[in-house]
Amino acid sequence: MDVRKPQNIHIKQSNKVVERNKLLHANPAIVVDRLKASHWRFENVIIPKIEQSFVGLMKIFPENPSLAVLFKVFIKFELAIKFHISIEEDIIFKEYLSQQSRANDSDSISHEDEEPFLCEIIYLLKKEQCADNPFCRILIQQLEKFELELEEHAWIEENIIYKKIREQRK
Repeated sequence: MDVRKPQNIHIKQSNKVVERNKLLHANPAIVVDRLKASHWRFENVIIPKIEQSFVGLMKIFPENPSLAVLFKVFIKFELAIKFHISIEEDIIFKEYLSQQSRANDSDSISHEDEEPFLCEIIYLLKKEQCADNPFCRILIQQLEKFELELEEHAWIEENIIYKKIREQRK
C-alpha cells in the first residue's frame, strides 16, 4: 500500500496546480466568493473544532500547564486571523472587485508580516509528553491540515487578489 502514497501525493499536487490555474483565469467575483467561503469555514467550523480539541486535551492533562499556554497562543492567532479577514472583506476584496485603485492605500499588502502561530504551536505540541496521546495526535492533525489550507488560501490571495491590486495601483 505504501506504493500508492506517492501517487496520491502526485494527484493532489496536480489537482492543486489545475485548481490554481482555473482561479488565475476566473471571474474576480468567483475568486472572492471562494475566499469568503473559506473565511466562513475557518471561523465557524475549523477554529471551533480546534478549540474544542484543545479544551478536551486540557481536561485530560490538567497537570500540564503548557497546554493552556499553547491554547492562549491559538486564541491570539484566532483574533489575528479574524482581524485579517475583516480587513480583506471590508477593504481588499472590494478594491479588487471594483477594479479601481485607491490612491491613498498602502502598497504593502501581503501575508509576509503574518506571524507563524500554527507552525509554532504544532512544533511545541509535538514536543509535549502528551504528543503520543490519540487526542493530541488529532489536534496536531487538525492544526497541520488548517495550516495547509491557510497556505493555499494565502497563495490565492497573494497571486490573484493582491497581485491585481498592486498592478492597479501602479
